Amino acid sequence: MGFVDIHAHILPGMDDGARNPEEALGMLGMAWEEGISDVIATPHYKQGRYHARRQTVLEQMELLQEAAMEQGIPVRLHPGTEIFYRGGLEEKLDRGALWTLNGTEYVLVEFLPPEEYSYIRNSLDSLLGMGYRPVLAHAERYRCFLKDAEKIGEIRKMGCRIQVNAGSVVGEFGHSAGRFVRGLIRKQMADYLGTDAHDLRGRSPAMKKCAAYLYRKCSREYADALLFGNAVSDLLEGAEGAG
Repeated sequence: MGFVDIHAHILPGMDDGARNPEEALGMLGMAWEEGISDVIATPHYKQGRYHARRQTVLEQMELLQEAAMEQGIPVRLHPGTEIFYRGGLEEKLDRGALWTLNGTEYVLVEFLPPEEYSYIRNSLDSLLGMGYRPVLAHAERYRCFLKDAEKIGEIRKMGCRIQVNAGSVVGEFGHSAGRFVRGLIRKQMADYLGTDAHDLRGRSPAMKKCAAYLYRKCSREYADALLFGNAVSDLLEGAEGAG
């Protein structure tokens, strides 16, 4: 078992991630070189802009998985979606119109960076009330949490989970984001890692530097949990997804 990337825009032509099958395969090859064995493909769903419909995600994922096998890239793909929260999302999930993370009750959800904490909290609570487990995507982007990290503890106590970007752990997305994420990690308040990969350069599927930092600064138990353990137990083992 290698590392698990629960957040990657690797399906070609579906959003602002991989532009074509060649780039997607290159990203998968790089992920394997970075020690990643499993990727949950999470194209954006944002009403009016990106439409990551369930069947399209599955079809594109299966095509990419087949191409990867032909190229000798043994990374396993699993279906998902990064969903921009708007009212009515719960109904779409209940209809099965969108992928949760590998068909589990966990939902990768994002908001606008300047969104008010009360709106984020109430939206997450609405998902919880419908039986879903929200995973807050790239928690280091939201100003309300950067101003008051204790609010992360509040939403975790509600039952939400926290995903941070591997690049932020090692300072690749700015000083503030890096300091915030490392603070969460010290308090063991982050639950999952994602590369949030979009391409092969600026936002690539890199995990090795992050892993080295975690094994140097954290207990091995917590580093393992962040890099693969939590994702395996919550999202991969016994899930209903197609991966």
